[in-house]
Amino acid sequence: MKVLTVSATDYIGGAGIAAYRLHRGLLQAKIEAQMLVLRKVTADATVQRLALGLDRWGRLQRRVAAHRHRRQLERSPRRAGSGYWSLNLYDYPLAAVINARRADLVHLHWIGDNLLSIPQLARIEAPIVWTLHDMWAFSGGCHSADDCHRYRTGCGSCPQLQAATADDISARVCERKRRAWAKTALTVVCPSRWLADCARQSAVLQNQHIEVIGNGIDARQFKPLDRLAARRAFNLPADKKLILFGAVGGTADPRKGFDYLRAALQGLPKDAGLELVVFGAQPNEALQLDLPLHQVGSLHDTVSLNMIYSACDVFVLPALQENLPNTVLEALACGTPCVAFDAGGTADLIDHRSSGYLARYKDRTDLLAGIHWALAHAPPPQSLHQRILARYDLQRITAQHLRLYRSLLPGGAS
Repeated sequence: MKVLTVSATDYIGGAGIAAYRLHRGLLQAKIEAQMLVLRKVTADATVQRLALGLDRWGRLQRRVAAHRHRRQLERSPRRAGSGYWSLNLYDYPLAAVINARRADLVHLHWIGDNLLSIPQLARIEAPIVWTLHDMWAFSGGCHSADDCHRYRTGCGSCPQLQAATADDISARVCERKRRAWAKTALTVVCPSRWLADCARQSAVLQNQHIEVIGNGIDARQFKPLDRLAARRAFNLPADKKLILFGAVGGTADPRKGFDYLRAALQGLPKDAGLELVVFGAQPNEALQLDLPLHQVGSLHDTVSLNMIYSACDVFVLPALQENLPNTVLEALACGTPCVAFDAGGTADLIDHRSSGYLARYKDRTDLLAGIHWALAHAPPPQSLHQRILARYDLQRITAQHLRLYRSLLPGGAS
């Protein structure tokens, strides 16, 4: 079996990391696997840059398509606070690059920002598995619909657009997707039950085959470490209760919910013995907190991430909408209890009042109650590690994907 994974990146952001981990899992399972990415950051020889597959004319077409995509977004201004958008309307010959690899199966991951246009996806010849890392596949352009459910009826009158009408750009993009996906041999994978439910209710994907398979994590890379040794590595106090917050985009992305954590922690007495550790934010960023603060910057390697999770007593991610956050998965694998809002797919990872606490949505008082619960009642780290790996160990997740792949290929190709 030859599998080609297509992703914007191989190790930037949650979607890229999840895609690359599965790619490595396929290689460990002795599958002939390659990965095609726009931005390559690893030194992995099985990962190839998209530009190497395009000739001079194809690279020029890609630049023109990217320019047209940016211009169209500029002509469709969005309201303040709206999230990331992709339209993917503009062609360049990526399908030809994919088809030239002659894979038995193509596995798509995050393809926004016009990486793979809507028309090009329908031109891929091999069966397609598409793992959704957000809501873009069935929306009119947004990657996160927040509280909007217009994707269920085909979008239009988009609350994120400044000039929203019934036939606005969101309605037109949604209809383009509906027509293109209907002509495609497509199997959709959602890492969380929440996202699968959204996809099944959408106008675009309601008639597609949708599976729920989580993101995998390597138990050799994320495991409980000695807490005091981990604290010494980051020069953190040995005698305090440490609350950890971290996310791609750090404290600047409002959807990660740092403002709710800050509000929850305001007013706590300075002698409470609690201190906050933050990764992902800019060093020395003014976060206006009453508690002592330790900022460790951006962490990209698994060794540093394993140590910072192990160093802290509780990980808090009060995100407003998440699919299956890698940070929560990693923290639990390192034996650190987690607190989050009961929103999106986080409930797939956190067992309420067992491996962590699911606070009421946007309720800062309940968020603080969850932190206190985790500090007082968390199970032993090794217990948390074993429980999360029972569901999301990379070998187990890879095996689930392989069963799906074989079901889509003639004769169950091996």
